[in-house]
Amino acid sequence: MRPMLKTLAPAWHLVLAVAVVVLAWSLAARSAADGGQPEEPAASPSGAGGRAPVRELGDGVASPAGGVRLPAGLLQLPPSVDAALVVDLSRNRMYVYKNHRPIPRLAADLYVSIGKNGSHKEREGDEKTPVGVYFVTDFIPGSRLPELYGAGAFPVDYPNLWDRRLGRTGSGIWIHGMPESMITRPPRSSRGCLTLANDDFRAIARSVEPGRTPVVISDRIEWLSPEAIAVQRNGVLRAQEAWRQAWESLDTERYLSFYATDFRSGNMDIIAWIRHKRRVNAAKSYIRVEVSDLGLYRYPGEDDLVLLDFLQTYRSSNYDTTSRKRQLWRLRQGRWRIVQEGRG
Repeated sequence: MRPMLKTLAPAWHLVLAVAVVVLAWSLAARSAADGGQPEEPAASPSGAGGRAPVRELGDGVASPAGGVRLPAGLLQLPPSVDAALVVDLSRNRMYVYKNHRPIPRLAADLYVSIGKNGSHKEREGDEKTPVGVYFVTDFIPGSRLPELYGAGAFPVDYPNLWDRRLGRTGSGIWIHGMPESMITRPPRSSRGCLTLANDDFRAIARSVEPGRTPVVISDRIEWLSPEAIAVQRNGVLRAQEAWRQAWESLDTERYLSFYATDFRSGNMDIIAWIRHKRRVNAAKSYIRVEVSDLGLYRYPGEDDLVLLDFLQTYRSSNYDTTSRKRQLWRLRQGRWRIVQEGRG
């Protein structure tokens, strides 16, 4: 019996060593989730490092919050969008919502790594992940990228209109994979990007369309009932329809009343905008404005701010155009007004 025990001893040592490694990875992940900032990780041979199991939820509408709840950021998805990506930075989760109108359906719940220094990116090189509403701009296959990016990358449009208004700097915020030798990364381990396991990246790639897919990134998601979502959505929709009707009626002063005193569009403030619109509208005998393919997103990290993304078809007596437009509306003293406007 003794010779057998001597033979088994090295095997027990090996089991103990593996257990110690797994425990160390688990403790590192917990520390990072509580505010630690681990260095760029080495390859992990196990499923440790902060990754929770992927949950494929099919066509169910149950939310991670329990019951039928939706992220407050998704007030309405436009018909042209197949899915939205919603990120909870505090929980290192990315939720994929398919566009089943009128209620989006949760299709997948994925683990995601974020910036080493947490959230609320403000400047170049701060290694933080931005908070806001963004849109995927491109797809770069992994074959064209260094190994760090794994299966590929989806760049997003940080800094967007709102970021630039607030003086935020930086660039190169991507959703991407990881080296094929790795299974996962600690919760805070990127330079500001959102990093997925390669299998998860390939899974979301089937639903992501550059130029159209929204990415709503929050510190912590607020979950609302479909009824509460509808109340907020309808209030903004009524305001935008009144704005459209005022514009069509050539009632320039009523149209201008929908713009806030701190409004910005490009290099124009509210004073320059008023002068410009009075001059342009005075030369028209008629205006027709059609709004279609409308998406509404409550802006994370801001009070009563909603992003509207839509296709605008404009026809007038001397000029016609169709273009994508984005507006930011803010509720103040019980009334919605436009604080920012630009091309999508």
